[in-house]
Formats: sequence, structure tokens, C-alpha cells
Amino acid sequence: MTGNEGNKNGLLFKFVGWIERVGNKLPHIFWIFLFFWFLVIILSGVFEGVSAIAPATNEKIEIISLLNRKGLKWILSNMVSNFTKFPPLGLVLVMMMASGFAERSGFIPSIMKTLTTVPDSLMIPAIFIIGICSNLASDAGTVIIPPLTAALFYARKKDPIFGMILGYVAASSGFTANLFIAGTDVLLAGITSASAKIANPAYDVYPTANYYFMIASVFVLTAVGTVFTNRFAMPKFAKWDPEYEHAQVPREYLTTLTEKEISGVKKAGLAAGGFFLLMFLLTIIPGGPLRDPVKNTIVPSIFLDGMIPILFVFFIIGGWVYGRSVGSVQRPTEIIDHMVESMKTMAPYIVVMLPIGNFTYTFTHTNMASILAIKLAHLLEIAGFTGVGLFVAITFISTFINLFLTSGSTKWAFLAPVIVPMMYYLGYTPEWTQLLYRIGDSSTNAFTPLFTYFPILLGFASMYKKDVGVGTIISRTFVYSMVFLITWILMIIVWYYLGLPIGPGASISL
Repeated sequence: MTGNEGNKNGLLFKFVGWIERVGNKLPHIFWIFLFFWFLVIILSGVFEGVSAIAPATNEKIEIISLLNRKGLKWILSNMVSNFTKFPPLGLVLVMMMASGFAERSGFIPSIMKTLTTVPDSLMIPAIFIIGICSNLASDAGTVIIPPLTAALFYARKKDPIFGMILGYVAASSGFTANLFIAGTDVLLAGITSASAKIANPAYDVYPTANYYFMIASVFVLTAVGTVFTNRFAMPKFAKWDPEYEHAQVPREYLTTLTEKEISGVKKAGLAAGGFFLLMFLLTIIPGGPLRDPVKNTIVPSIFLDGMIPILFVFFIIGGWVYGRSVGSVQRPTEIIDHMVESMKTMAPYIVVMLPIGNFTYTFTHTNMASILAIKLAHLLEIAGFTGVGLFVAITFISTFINLFLTSGSTKWAFLAPVIVPMMYYLGYTPEWTQLLYRIGDSSTNAFTPLFTYFPILLGFASMYKKDVGVGTIISRTFVYSMVFLITWILMIIVWYYLGLPIGPGASISL
């Protein structure tokens, strides 16, 4: 970062520096949740007998102490099951097996590489749409998209570093939106569903909970991002520097899809898409076999309950057909090999789920989560702090925490047991609460230097310009993070006042 750059953005970089210092001092997320797990156990003894009246049932709920023989038995008897039955664990592992295979077979990277065939007039909206939807491959999109968009700009004599930032912003700050049901929907729905049962044991939250809103988000963010980029950002930041003529760019970033790869994408898309369409048709037709067997409804239904197996088969079909077409997958045993490889990357996630699952179930079992939510809801009602003001506040809380802890699932595992029941008692659905969290969590991913892929971004940038400063990256990603955040807040306000559904069978108010 040059001296001029530092002076120009002094306040911004002092703020970023503070975020980095505080974030780097935080212990590993495993220790954080282990600490909170033990803290809940201790506080259950301190506040034993504290009670509240559940608004839904008018029943008296008391805090149960675990600091006794009965409590010790519960802790030791349930520690393993609290880990293994925690909904996000199995859901994510199953999803990662299939999407990991689809990614390693080349199916998902090839879909993303279609950017190279887009004409100039559609380049910016295409970057936003494909970048935002790249979370279909989980975090892989954040790694794949930026170098591709940098190469795309480089090949068209535009600033490749700005192109890289554009792809990074779309993939990271737009991470929670998609045109399809992605792993993020599955993971968060599992946590939200477990938290909703604190207030209502019969309440279920499906992966499609925010689907309508997220589809709209793709197009709204793309439109706003395109206008902002073309009118303001491109003229200022996308100018070609003669220094780029000497850049050492890997050939694979500059190549387009071969005819065989294009054919493979088409065949895989037809096969996987056809399967999903068949499952959908078996749900929407009257009396369809994938409707609810008792109520004959779409929400709930076997289709929604079975979303994970359906997506599993979807990715397997797509990866297999593509792999066979281009030669990247020759034998059925390679499906297993790729799944095993994808599971290796999940080891840290599995380890962290042990204290997270136990914290969540212990918080629920002691009734501390319920009582805290009831009392907070009562205080907010007395203060009159509901509606839009409350929605924006929850979004900002998520945004602020995301600057220091960037794992969306771990933050939600901590916040959901309190926020979801609290909002439920105020009359708002768990699906709406989850949506407010997702907006705040996603918006600042591109801005915080603690995001896992931020250092990788610097590495990509150095291929084009060796002395590129952190300030160049931060100043541009910060602007886009704010554009995304403001756009999303305006969307939730409009959505709320119009009373639109946010997903199939998912409303804003109870």
C-alpha cells in the first residue's frame, strides 16, 4: 500500500486494522464453543429455578441445573448423541460428498468457466449471476471465480485486478443467494429448525425456507451491481495498466471450454436437470407421490423432507454424465474416490461440530435458551422495538460479528438458539429470522481480512501486479459490501410491507 493510499483511506484502514487485530486474538472456534458449553453448565446451576411463562402454552418453564448427579448423568449420557444427531452434521457431510464429486469431475468448474464465452455487453451481469450462484459448489466458488474473472478482464484489456475483485465480491458477499437450493440453505435450515423447536417442538424449517427471497436477490443484486459497476466503478478502476503486459498468468485461466467440455456440460445439465424436474413434477401434480402422505400438500411434503437425498442424486448424475463425456471419470469407483477426497476437507468441520452440537442441546435442555428468549422478547415488546427497526438491528448484529468470525454456520449455531425463539415469541417466523441473519452474515464477507479466502485473493492479484497493496483490495471490496448490504436491507423492508412469502410455505409473521 502506498503512502497516498494509506492517507486517502486512513479511517477505513484504521478500522480494518482494528478488526484484524481483534480477530487474530480470538481462539479457534472449537475452544470458543467449548467455553460456552461449559459456561452454560455452570450458569444452569447458578440460575437454577429462574422461570418464565411460555407465551404459546402459558406453561411455567424453569432453568434445570446440570451441577448435580442427575445433570452429570445427562451430560455424559448425551455427549455423543448430541454430536451425532445435530442436524447440520449429517446434512452437510452428505451434501459435500455429492457436490465434491461434481466439483472434482469438472462439472461445476466448467459451468463457471462459461464466463469466458460471454460477450462484452453481458460480461458484468454474467459475473454477478454466476459468481453469486457459485455457492452451489460451497466455498469452491470463492476460489474458482476470482481468477477466472481476472483472466476474463485481462483477455479483454481491462484491469484484471478489478475483474478479480468483482468475481470475489459476487462469490463471497453474494454467498447466501442462489437460483438453486444450495448447501448453505441445508446447513442453516438444520440449525434454525433445531432452534425453532425450543419455542415449538413441532416446528420444522426446510432448506427452501428463504428460496423466493434468494431467487429475487440474485436478480436484484445483479441489476444493482451492474449499474454501479458500469456507471461508477468501471470508469474509475478498470483502466488497463501497461504493466499487465508482463503478467505471468497461468494458461488454464485464459483458455475457454473445449467443444467436448461444452457438450459435457449440456449433457450433464439435461440429465441432472431432468431428474430434478421429474422430482418436482411428482410433487406438484395433484395426488403426486412426493406430496405429504397425510395432508396431500406441497409444504410440508416428501419432496421438501427429502431435499438432501434429491440434491445428492442431482450432483451425482451431473458429475457422472459430465465426467464420462469428457473422460475425467472412467469407472464407478472414481465416484467413491472423489467423495473420499471431498470428505478429507471436512475434517475440521466435523471436529468443530462436537462442542457446537453439545452447546446447542445443553442450552436447550437447561431451558436457558427458552427463558432468555422469552425475557428478551418481553423487553422488546415493552420498549416497542419491533418491525423494521428490529429487523435492521438483527442484520447489523450479524454483519458486525461477521467481521471477526466469518464461519456462517458457527455464528448461527451461537445466535439461533436465542434469536429464533425470541423472534417467534414476538410473532415472527424462524424462516424470516434466518433470512435476516443470512443478509448480515453474507454482505461483509468480501470486506473482512479475516475471511478464509482473503489471503488467496492477494495471491491471485500478485500474478498481475507484484506490489499490489492490501488497500487496493479492501477499499474496493468495502464499497461493494456496503452496496450489497444496503440493497438487501431495502429488499427486506419492501418484502415486509408487501407481506410477500419468503419461500414455499414460509411467511414473515406467524
